[in-house]
Amino acid sequence: MRKRMTSCLAALCALLLLSGPACARDKDEAVKIDPKDRLPVTIAAIVDMQRVLQESHAAKSVQKQLNAQRSKYQGETEKEENQLRNAEQELSHAREHLSSDVYTEREQQLRQRFLSVERHVSSRRSNLDQAYMAAMKEIESTLLDIVQSTARGHGANMVVTKQQAFWSEKPLDITDEVLQKLDKKLPQVSVNLSADTP
Repeated sequence: MRKRMTSCLAALCALLLLSGPACARDKDEAVKIDPKDRLPVTIAAIVDMQRVLQESHAAKSVQKQLNAQRSKYQGETEKEENQLRNAEQELSHAREHLSSDVYTEREQQLRQRFLSVERHVSSRRSNLDQAYMAAMKEIESTLLDIVQSTARGHGANMVVTKQQAFWSEKPLDITDEVLQKLDKKLPQVSVNLSADTP
C-alpha cells in the first residue's frame, strides 16, 4: 500500500514537472505580441446624434419643408374626399330615377374614383417618405465627416453615440462642437419631391 502511494506521488510530481515548462511557455507566448499587431489604446468621444438630428439647422429646414408639403397634400386630399362624398350622395339621390344598368355603371365609376384617390394618397405618402430619407442621408453624410474630423482633432479614435453610452464624463461629449460645425457647413437641405401625378 505504501509502495503504491509512493509511486502515485512520484507520477504526480513527474506530471507537474512536465507540465510546468509547458505552462510557462504558453504564458511567454501569450505575452509576446508583435507591437504592430497590438490594438491602439481606445480614446472615445461622445456625440448625441438624436439631439444633432433634431436641433441642427439642416434637420429643421427638412422638417419645415415636409410639414408644408404635408399640409398641402392634406388640403388637396380633403377636397378630393369631399368631392367623392358629394358624388356618392348625388348618386344615392338619383338612384330611383336611373335604370339599373346606368346606376351600376355610375357606381362602378365612383368606386374607381375612390380607388384612384386612395392610390394618390399612398403615392404622396411614399413621396414624402423618400424625400425625407434622401434629405436625411445628405445630412448624415456631412455629419459623419464632421464627427470624424472633430473627434480626431481631440485625439479620439472612436465615437460612441450618447444613446449607446451607459455613462461618460462631460468633457468627452463633443456634441455642441459638432452641431456648430454642421450648422455652419450645411445650414439648409432642399427636400426634393417627385412630381405629384393624380
